[in-house]
Amino acid sequence: MESVHFTESLDENAEAQMIARIESGELIEHIEDMTPGYREALKQVIHIAAISEITVLTWAHTAYDSAPDIGAKIAVCATIQDEVGHAHQQGLLAERFGVDIHHGTFEDSIDKIFTWPIMEFPIRNYVEFVVMQCLLDRAGLHWTKDIELHSSFAPYRRTLRKVNFEEGFHMRHGAHWTEFYWNNSDETKQAVQTAFDWLFPHGVMWFGKPDDLKSRPAMLQYQIRKWSNDFMRDKWLQSACAFAAKHDITVPAHYDEEQKKYVLDMPYPMLYNRDYTWTQEQTTQKEYWSNARKGGPMRPAAYERLRHEEWGDQLW
Repeated sequence: MESVHFTESLDENAEAQMIARIESGELIEHIEDMTPGYREALKQVIHIAAISEITVLTWAHTAYDSAPDIGAKIAVCATIQDEVGHAHQQGLLAERFGVDIHHGTFEDSIDKIFTWPIMEFPIRNYVEFVVMQCLLDRAGLHWTKDIELHSSFAPYRRTLRKVNFEEGFHMRHGAHWTEFYWNNSDETKQAVQTAFDWLFPHGVMWFGKPDDLKSRPAMLQYQIRKWSNDFMRDKWLQSACAFAAKHDITVPAHYDEEQKKYVLDMPYPMLYNRDYTWTQEQTTQKEYWSNARKGGPMRPAAYERLRHEEWGDQLW
């Protein structure tokens, strides 16, 4: 028993020394320089990110038919190409940790795929597509920008430079065309508002559980990320609400003069329905994530189609 305790003590000391090196500002370049705890935390983060990027393909292609002209169709295809590239780049990193991305994408049980639930809802029209870019690429950019700026794993920082350049372009593209459609006609203005009503709560939930319920503290301990879930959620909220206020788009939040910031008016969290509505009733985090794991109406058919390349006349 003494030897077991001694080994555990050595492991704890090694992990503490690893964290101390990271906190001193050292960037880690090589996997062989990592402790088991640090390596496993990185592996989980990069694996989840790579698989999540792949699911953008099955979601974004549903906007293609409703794109109003060749320029809009090219924008949809370019978004897909960018996101598949992001999956490839992060997949290459994941493979350095022994993760088989091909197996996870094309052979593993579809039940194991977990992405943002919105990625499993077909896009109803092109306006919804650009509002999605405006709001949710804005959310994704906060997450990946944090890693580019602050991650202790230097190769991850470098990988996300190109990713963030393209995500920033997607967000600006979405913001530009959201503004265009808001001012274009009464019909397109209503389409923008309808899209905001559906997508804004997804943005609130984009950043995962509140900090006090966070299940992967190692991400922050090893500075794989620096910003907490609640910190990023608030950064997104201020940015998204400022955009909405500039154009008089209605969102479930208001500016609090005492706090000098936007605060939510909607129940948090609440459940989404498969008819593109929200319950507007308070629920628990446990109930929200249980509902989220059921996914949306494109599960499992979209992933089965991807795996068998059954695109037919829908291939762009």
